[in-house]
Amino acid sequence: MMRSLCALLLLPSAVCAQPYFQQHVAYTIDVRLDDSTHVLRGLEEFIYTNNSTVTLDTIHLHLWPNAYRDHRSALCKQLDAQNELDLHFAKQEERGHMDSLAFSDPQGPLTWGYDHVHPDIGWLLLRTPLAPGQQVTIRTPFRVKIPDGRFSRLGHTDQAYYITQWYPKPAVFDAQGWHAMPYLTLGEFYSEFGSFDVSITLPANYVVGATGELQNPEERAWMDSLSARPLSMSISKGRDPFPPSDPTTKTIRFKQDSVHDFAWFADKRFQVRKSSIALPRSGNTVTTWALFTPKNAALWDKAASYVSESVRLYSQWVGDYPYSACTAVDGTISAGGGMEYPMITIIGNMDNAQALDEVIAHEVGHNWFYGLLGSNERDHAWMDEGVNSFVELRYMRERYPDGSGGGILPGALSRLLPKRALDHRFIPEATYRLNARRNLDQRVEQPSAGFTALNYGAMVYSKSTLVFDHLFAYLGEEVFDRCMQAYFREWHHKHPGPQDMRAVFERESGKDLGWLFEELIITDHKIDVRAVKLKDGLLTHRTRADHPIPFPVTGWNGKDSLGTVWSDGAKGKGSTALPWPNASLIKIDAVHRSLDIDRRNNLVRDRTFLPRAPRTSLRPLLGITDERRSWYWAPALAYNAHDGFMAGLAVYNTTFPSQPFEWVVAPLYGFASERPTGVARMEYHFDRMRSRVFQNIHIGLSGRSVSVLATEEPVRSAQFLRVVPR
Repeated sequence: MMRSLCALLLLPSAVCAQPYFQQHVAYTIDVRLDDSTHVLRGLEEFIYTNNSTVTLDTIHLHLWPNAYRDHRSALCKQLDAQNELDLHFAKQEERGHMDSLAFSDPQGPLTWGYDHVHPDIGWLLLRTPLAPGQQVTIRTPFRVKIPDGRFSRLGHTDQAYYITQWYPKPAVFDAQGWHAMPYLTLGEFYSEFGSFDVSITLPANYVVGATGELQNPEERAWMDSLSARPLSMSISKGRDPFPPSDPTTKTIRFKQDSVHDFAWFADKRFQVRKSSIALPRSGNTVTTWALFTPKNAALWDKAASYVSESVRLYSQWVGDYPYSACTAVDGTISAGGGMEYPMITIIGNMDNAQALDEVIAHEVGHNWFYGLLGSNERDHAWMDEGVNSFVELRYMRERYPDGSGGGILPGALSRLLPKRALDHRFIPEATYRLNARRNLDQRVEQPSAGFTALNYGAMVYSKSTLVFDHLFAYLGEEVFDRCMQAYFREWHHKHPGPQDMRAVFERESGKDLGWLFEELIITDHKIDVRAVKLKDGLLTHRTRADHPIPFPVTGWNGKDSLGTVWSDGAKGKGSTALPWPNASLIKIDAVHRSLDIDRRNNLVRDRTFLPRAPRTSLRPLLGITDERRSWYWAPALAYNAHDGFMAGLAVYNTTFPSQPFEWVVAPLYGFASERPTGVARMEYHFDRMRSRVFQNIHIGLSGRSVSVLATEEPVRSAQFLRVVPR
């Protein structure tokens, strides 16, 4: 039933007859930071416009600082389930909350209350029902106790402040109704577009980065002067010390139209770098900023240029960035790591420049996939995290064409791995396969709360990246870009759903993309395309899938490559006429651009004995599952009291991720017993099962031989031999 419902959601948008609408919220907020008590005190006014076709008598509200109030919140329960217990056992002074609310309209106080389950959701009863096309003005004071920064996204670490999801915010009302939702760490946001006019009062020596355009000329001049200063690099092993707060205060003002959230970050230690970039289409100039602590000054010195490159390439591939500025903030001492907000992002701790560039690109990219294309992240997380992760992959291929393991793998380890392991696609592919091979994967299309913590990364980020990389390779760069840019033109500053994306991509490409939207996205099926036979350029293949899945085919004539073409695939058994009647060998997905779960059955030769047998190679140390049949070797050392020191050689086919049949043989020699010893194991994994009863089945056999006894003559030693089923 769930699969049928998901398929319905992904049908073209003509299924939904109701005209599209979206509400509008215009905020004016005045807030003051007390950095001695870590408290915000503010006054908010918002003008809510009802653009729907129904009359509203209630507005549902997000009061998300209350997620940090106690262990009964959905946030705390989610963290508990992940065995992250800091919030559950936090001291009262470390927790956060929102209070002092008193909602009113121009006629006086209004009735409001909290949701009976979630303390971070509220409701507001309007004095007069709000008819279609009407507006209502709501005011309220509010007070936020800022929680410790180690719990989630809103917080502080001493006097470094990460002010996100911090003000009373109306929930989205769309064609499906109200989307009032509790705050979660694994599970992001869905907010109404509107405008923000925010004034922030705080000690004068704080450096602030925020959503919006800075309105104060003197503050702009000060930021420019900071960007021209030489770097001050910290040599402290601990946290950079905080200077005393200036006894005088300043009020800085930010304004921005056509965004759906407002975040700001403040730190007295921030150093500043400024750059700019001209957009590829409009030619408009975007000012880019990097704010960072002295501890990370050397790494972050060029970070503003990374922001610029991200803005340039995303604008080129998706659509021009519509705002005047974009900022990256060093947030290495806060929880939440890398996290996006309109026009500004906070970045977690990075070890090297390439990794920093990649994470900045990902988070800046969310200005398109979340910021401008405002899909419901809580229900369709792949529409922002997944699509954005694919564009990030494209960014890394453009910026670092030689790969180098995404800047993650140490150099010594990189030299031991096959070249494919250094490709930027390798990490998402390995992450997805690790779970899929063990039958632990989940559907990509489901609410965020339904994912396990491991699968939120492996499915929402990694599998979705592979899905859109598959589509990109199949359609080709020109057609894919036409689809993506049309999607952006039609849906920027709106709330697209999966069916809207599908409709645009199918229209622009002229292709039926049911294989992607109805199988790769909404099922956990493992796709396996097997090469069956090759004769005179006709490839026979068999696909394990519910839809024909397109796949690339690469041909060789001897050692000469004939190129790569795409087959539209077939459901079950099918055939593809290749343009190479002289091909002696072909490989399906030799270029690694599909979601084929088992590439070891992708090779076939023409008119040979054992046409599908892969070549066997012997490699040292590390095994990565590939289409080749590889054995690996490594020195083996062991010790026990009777055999003493043992040495030998381990030979194995074990890989990462695992493959169905794995074995290891490790003959050893005991120097004290002067006897041969060793271990051996073989195991078969039945993992790729579509079963509601069994997740996976493993069967195997293992054996071990060692000396277990040493005595005086005439018996010198005894040998132990054990063979057991697994």
